[in-house]
Amino acid sequence: MRKIIVCSLFCSLAFANNLDILQKDKKATRELEKKSIESNYETNKNDWISPVNLSSSLNRSHSLTSDSDKFTKSVSIGFTQSIYESGGIEFTIQYAKDKLKYDTLTWENENYQILESIYDTLLEISKLKLQIEQSKYKLENKDIELVIKKIQYEAGKTDIVELNNTVMAKNSQFRENISLDNSLKDKEYELSKYTDLKYDEIEILDFKNVSKEDFINKNLDFLQEDSKVEMLNTSYKKAKTNYLPKVSLGANSSYSNVDDLIKNANDDETSTSASLSLSVPLYDYNKSSKLQDAKLEYLKQKSQVNDLKNEIAYDYSQILNQIDTYEKQNKTIEDNIRLYDDLIAANKISNDAGMTSVYDLDILRNTKKVNEYDLQINDINIKLQYSKLYFKIKG
Repeated sequence: MRKIIVCSLFCSLAFANNLDILQKDKKATRELEKKSIESNYETNKNDWISPVNLSSSLNRSHSLTSDSDKFTKSVSIGFTQSIYESGGIEFTIQYAKDKLKYDTLTWENENYQILESIYDTLLEISKLKLQIEQSKYKLENKDIELVIKKIQYEAGKTDIVELNNTVMAKNSQFRENISLDNSLKDKEYELSKYTDLKYDEIEILDFKNVSKEDFINKNLDFLQEDSKVEMLNTSYKKAKTNYLPKVSLGANSSYSNVDDLIKNANDDETSTSASLSLSVPLYDYNKSSKLQDAKLEYLKQKSQVNDLKNEIAYDYSQILNQIDTYEKQNKTIEDNIRLYDDLIAANKISNDAGMTSVYDLDILRNTKKVNEYDLQINDINIKLQYSKLYFKIKG
């Protein structure tokens, strides 16, 4: 059977680019988005370069005051290129680089989120399979409890209310079992939206611990938003150059053919020209507000990034606290399992001696199995918490 491994971020430096697990169309879409980002970069980087223009015209002129009737055909080629913009050209190129960085980080972050969804769905499927097996033991215990309660009721040792509560408890467990089966189908369908691979065709490896420093400084959300700060700062600097001197170089070549219809003459004319021009913006009513808006966007984003960094640090502490809670629960569950081992051993002796019912032994064994499944389920809960760490950092 073919297996794809969803592993630690440290397994591959190109983890966010490893989209082989995705459906063909989804993978193609992600790859096209990457190409679009690269294409936009090339366009933005060269945005300061002016085009070369070619123009042509036909003109017929007839004088009303003299004998003149001319037909002129002309063609010209030329350009006007800015060669100095008080830093504007450099900022245009830098802005393209900053935007490429921001767009690429956004693209990678989206990839990580997709892979995290797949990873979490795989873990949820594993968890549901365990819960379904666990629920069989829970239902078996409810069956035993109902048998015992019926015997007690028939012997007059309990009332109808307790018997009814036991029946309702069994029905509730039965409904929970059905709900777990439905949840498993939902998760399997959710997985199929991302990949054509089945649950058992994907092997999941454990993640290691992530330091708080790495979780903050390599956090994709932080890196993405921080790169936006750089992009907006460059945009603000570029906006200021719009109100500074600019130097442009121009060149033009033209050819014209003049046909004098009165004199029956035909002349060709060619000309070339070159120019160097300086322009200095003197006044723009909206200059102050435009620059203020650009500066505020930069400062606002910078403040948001600082706030985001604090939120990320809080998230890290919260995740580790939840992991610690699950690990403490596991210790309690392990103590319970050892206790049930002792109870089962003691009850087996008394059961062999005919002192206790076989139902008691079955309930203890089933309850021990329920606790063993709780231990495995909690291990998956811990992995789900670790995934919140790993799929947030850039490998």
